[in-house]
Amino acid sequence: MSERDSLGVSISAREIYDQIVGLRDDVRGLTQTQTTTAAELADHENRLRAIERWRYAAPLAGVSALGAIVAEAIRVTGKA
Repeated sequence: MSERDSLGVSISAREIYDQIVGLRDDVRGLTQTQTTTAAELADHENRLRAIERWRYAAPLAGVSALGAIVAEAIRVTGKA
C-alpha cells in the first residue's frame, strides 16, 4: 500500500480546475480594487497639493492685503 492510499485523499482534476477558476476570479477582483485604490490615492494627492498651495499662498495674500490697507490709509490721511 502506498502513502497516498494510506491517507485516503484523492483530488480530482475538476476540483483543481474549480479552485483555479476561483483563484482567477479573486485575482481579477484584487486588480479591480487596486485600480480603484490607485485612482482614489491620486485624487487625494491632488487635493492635498491644492490645499498646500492655498496654505502657502494665504500668508502672502494677507501681507499684500495689509500693505494695500496701509497704503490706502496713508493716501487718505495724506489728503486730509
